[in-house]
Amino acid sequence: MEDKKIVSTFAAVFKVCLDMNDIFKVRTLGVCKKVQLDEKTAFSFYELKAGDEFRNRNISLNFILFVLEGVIEINANQYENRLIQAEEMILLVRTSAVYVKVKEKTTLYVMYFENFLSSCDQQLFNAYLPDTKKIIYDFSPVAIPQPIPQFLKQIRYVQEQKVNCVHYNGLKHREFFILLRNFCPREDLVRFISPLISRSLHFHNKVLEKYPLLGDGKVPELASLVGMGRKNFDKHFKKEFGTSPAHWILEEKAKRLFIFLKEPDVTIADAMNRFHFNSSTHFNRFCLKHFNKTPGKIIREASKKQKKEKVKTLLKNK
Repeated sequence: MEDKKIVSTFAAVFKVCLDMNDIFKVRTLGVCKKVQLDEKTAFSFYELKAGDEFRNRNISLNFILFVLEGVIEINANQYENRLIQAEEMILLVRTSAVYVKVKEKTTLYVMYFENFLSSCDQQLFNAYLPDTKKIIYDFSPVAIPQPIPQFLKQIRYVQEQKVNCVHYNGLKHREFFILLRNFCPREDLVRFISPLISRSLHFHNKVLEKYPLLGDGKVPELASLVGMGRKNFDKHFKKEFGTSPAHWILEEKAKRLFIFLKEPDVTIADAMNRFHFNSSTHFNRFCLKHFNKTPGKIIREASKKQKKEKVKTLLKNK
């Protein structure tokens, strides 16, 4: 089934396309007339019940999920079954393929953004670059430091009073990162923010922005989309991502395929068509190499798990 998409326009300056999932919806904010809008950031809150599910095959911005009460389970790219519990937060990096399952009644706050709005934030976080070499990033949540829960509740109160202003959300974006830098323990901060710590954030973001447009293209097409010659692109890419662009493209394809194969009612033909495999033999080899399983086995295991989860949810809600 083709993705349903919602196009949200901020003052006709930019457009963001998303799947139908509410928690990943980009809101339309109020903005003063004749102001140039370039701040793609906002906060939302949700009261969710056990069994709620949200999928997005390619989130177009960075999202932070704050669980104030309850428990959710997240699959993001190659990371599976990460439980985010009360008073924990997790960062979802743009272009990720994401599946969220609510395990029990949950109060969820969501923040999304494209870039750090303050150059100070970028410079200060980049100072942690040496620290990232000392950790193995594994998409684990970190504790929400005080006073961020109170900060989020204040934003909720203001939104409930119908304040829907782009400037307010921009100010709160800046305040959040000030609070994060000053109240989050350094080790937690590095683990949490490490996917956004970059030698060249502009180049990094450009690659992530253009990758979804690649389709079945290869490295030369990606270099062209980014607006660079192949030799210069390869040099920058290796320095920024730590691997070759060809290897990175294959890994990104594998991450998205793995999430897609676990969607309800997906068939092998659906996956082959979406990810541009012309041969079932090649497709099987690709899955065995990257997942150590055939695509059929991945689909069967996911279907079995989904049925078990539905029965559990029905019994819990009785």
